[in-house]
Amino acid sequence: MLKNGQLSILITRLQNIGDMLAFIPALRNLRQYCPDAHIALLTKHAGGVEIIKNCPYVDEIITVRNRSLKEKMRLVRKFRRLRIDYFLISPQDLGRVPWALMGGAKKIIGNKKIKYCQVTKKEKLTSFIDIEPKYSTDATETENCASVVRAALEDMNIDLPNHLDLSYEYSWFKKESYDEFADLMGKYHFNKHNYAVIAPFSAKRSSKNWSNEKWAKICEYLIKEKNIEKLVFAGGPAEGIMINGLIAQLTANIQEVSINLAGETSLDLSALIIHYSNIFVGLDSGPCHLASAVNTPAVVLYGPGDFNRWYPPETTAPRHNIYLGVDCSPCDYKDCPVAHDCMKLITVNDCIFGIDEVLKDKDEQE
Repeated sequence: MLKNGQLSILITRLQNIGDMLAFIPALRNLRQYCPDAHIALLTKHAGGVEIIKNCPYVDEIITVRNRSLKEKMRLVRKFRRLRIDYFLISPQDLGRVPWALMGGAKKIIGNKKIKYCQVTKKEKLTSFIDIEPKYSTDATETENCASVVRAALEDMNIDLPNHLDLSYEYSWFKKESYDEFADLMGKYHFNKHNYAVIAPFSAKRSSKNWSNEKWAKICEYLIKEKNIEKLVFAGGPAEGIMINGLIAQLTANIQEVSINLAGETSLDLSALIIHYSNIFVGLDSGPCHLASAVNTPAVVLYGPGDFNRWYPPETTAPRHNIYLGVDCSPCDYKDCPVAHDCMKLITVNDCIFGIDEVLKDKDEQE
């Protein structure tokens, strides 16, 4: 419920886990500079909702249930009740200008076009956009999201620093997740900061995957050379099946200290598990964003994804990104139709170097 005279802001972010984590710095800045405003977030995907639902920077979450006309009318009625002063459209949510218009928003802020994987995408009804924020194909998604917020704040005549804090964040753990984590430590016989989290696979996009043989060497290096006592594998249920295949290829002594939790924990518990680990090693995926959001040293392998758009521009924990920038990358292919050089050319030594670097930085920070 809005208070009399309260500034009403709605901002959109309809995507999944990693996309939502990349967006949180913008949301945090919006709350910092508009502490008394009513901030509503329009969202959709279950993973994104799970990430944000306990976030202190949001007063209200509005979830898009489906694509039906009935649902669109429900949303429009909701927007009208909010009496929206500023309707902010995040860069990935093109197509929301008609919603803002029908919802009676006083000012609409959004990009008229963006570019992703060499493809230009355009907003609808661009003549109704009141303020177009700065957008750059050389900037990260986090920076472009922050630009949308900056445009709104500048229109409010709020004095801003030249640089906004763009570090990832996930700090609103549920109490029950701490209890569940304690149960896991007892069940699998591991302790805080004596294990590594590995997220080695993407079931949805095989073009991101590295070979089992290379992952096996990384597992061996972590156990034998870096004094890691346990390996905790992360991912969804589909990745869990692939992880079982990887564990079967490990030597017997490493199998004994390997724990496959893919698909077995909530998102909040997964974040807590990553938070208390010594190091995260994995692919460009949701868990790698979580690692930086919970301040865990991370080594991340980037292949076909748009690295320049999706790497975190600022991190509070050491992070080593491995990206070769081959000619055909970035691409949208789920299965690589050519040589798959973007992943095949990443060597075990590339990953080992990254592990050494982030653990050395961690030791120096401590």
